[in-house]
Amino acid sequence: MTRPVVASIDLLALRQNLQIVRRAAPGSRLWAVVKANAYGHGVARVWSALSAADGFALLNLEEAILLREQGWKGPILLLEGFLPCR
Repeated sequence: MTRPVVASIDLLALRQNLQIVRRAAPGSRLWAVVKANAYGHGVARVWSALSAADGFALLNLEEAILLREQGWKGPILLLEGFLPCR
């Protein structure tokens, strides 16, 4: 029998973790790797906590478009690459 799984995300903790890493690596560029719609939590929701990152690495073009629609102006790295047109 399977049990329901609930995953919650603490946006304040995400923001604080980003600050901790930034202090630990001064002068480094810090990118947020957010895949699979933030593992179901929503790229738009997670973006608000990680907006101090220097860039975002996302899985696909749809997530990149969503991030731009949220107002992100910084660099985006697509991890998926480009697929052939059909």
